[in-house]
This record gives sequence, C-alpha cells and structure tokens, in this order.
Amino acid sequence: MREVLPHLPDATYEQLVEKAAAVHKPLEQWIVDLLTADAGTSVHTAESHNMLAAAMDVLGFERLEPEKASRLSALLKSRKELPLESDEAAELQTLMDAANALELASLQRLTAAFGR
Repeated sequence: MREVLPHLPDATYEQLVEKAAAVHKPLEQWIVDLLTADAGTSVHTAESHNMLAAAMDVLGFERLEPEKASRLSALLKSRKELPLESDEAAELQTLMDAANALELASLQRLTAAFGR
C-alpha cells in the first residue's frame, strides 16, 4: 500500500469532509471508496473500509466520537441548505477544529514514529 498526502485548499477540504460526513464515513475511506467504486465493488468496499479503519487504529489515528461526527455531518448538511444560526456556526467551527486537531495530532505522531 502506498501513502498519498494531498495538499488541498481549505474550501476543497471542507467540501470533501462534508461529503464523507454525509455518508458517515471517515474522509480517508470516502476517498478510497470513490476511487475504487464500480458496480461490483460493494463487498470489496466494505472489506476495504474495515481494513483501513483497522490500519488507522493500529497507527493511532483518532477520530471524533460517533455522536460528534453525526452532529458535524448534520451541521454541514444544514449549512448547504440554509445559513446557520450563530450558535450552530460556532458549534460547527468547534467540531471542525476538533476533527482537524485529532487528524493533525495523529499525523504528527505517525511522522514522529517514522522519524521523518
């Protein structure tokens, strides 16, 4: 397996996070699913998701708790339909910051572990 580290503009990253959250998947899995999807890959996709999730767990990647991930997904979806109230916008920012902090901390630990 090879590693790819994309550098994305913030707006693009947020769009990808929103799409992944809408289907209740980690961003990484959503990207893998999108890239490997065809009519006959539903079993492969489920297996790939489990394998990727297990690998991320072994590597120490942390994710938002399921309730927070669901709330993040709901807020991102609501934001597409209507402007958020100020308290919802603040909650969305807090959840995005938490998700980004977990991802950054996980990547920093991984980088340190591999001595890069």
